[in-house]
Amino acid sequence: MSPLWGQEWYCVRGKFVKLSKLLSRKGLYPFLEQQFGKIPAGAKVLNIGAGGDIGKTLMRHAAQQQFQVVALDIDAQRRPDIVGDICAYDFKGQQFDTIVMAEILEHIHSPHLALENVHRVLKDSGRLILTAPFIFPIHDRPYDYYRYTRYGLEYLLRHFHDISIKERNTWAEAIDVLSARLIMDKNWPARILAPFLVLLAFIQWPISFLIARLVRTDFITSGYVVTARK
Repeated sequence: MSPLWGQEWYCVRGKFVKLSKLLSRKGLYPFLEQQFGKIPAGAKVLNIGAGGDIGKTLMRHAAQQQFQVVALDIDAQRRPDIVGDICAYDFKGQQFDTIVMAEILEHIHSPHLALENVHRVLKDSGRLILTAPFIFPIHDRPYDYYRYTRYGLEYLLRHFHDISIKERNTWAEAIDVLSARLIMDKNWPARILAPFLVLLAFIQWPISFLIARLVRTDFITSGYVVTARK
């Protein structure tokens, strides 16, 4: 393979990766936009997991609504405000009005300890905004540990109140996501085939939309969007 061809393929693949994210994160960003929009001016927010599109979205709302964001991440290369493990980090009396855990719970080695710590540092009546995958491909290897049912999330959040857990997409859309996300695989046969699967998923989206409304079920979803209060 010539270097020039490789660069062109890399650019094309990048565009298809962005398209695949429109499918794989459907239902996620509208939820986050809505929840971030509710954070009041002057609030102190802990974002567990620094950087990425979600972090940028939160920071945009922080600038518009005038609230403070403190980012915690176990990886110093992400340049968080705090380098630490949410499962064990000692906040030394700090408390937060809102804590965000978006697409991060699957990467935490001891989720029960993490949520106990989150509960500890939330102010009374403080809010947790959380999203987590259910039927979703492996990603960010090797730090991808778990998948969650709504019942597992209910158990982990049993010390919280006013818990809301909703599917972020339909069962038919979740099936489309599985094939489209093949583009994230590193082997060449998958990378060559995957763009066609991404296009196919978009072409058949109207069909998926229709059959998901004809056959309504919570049997399958890519993941859940969650709010809870201390």
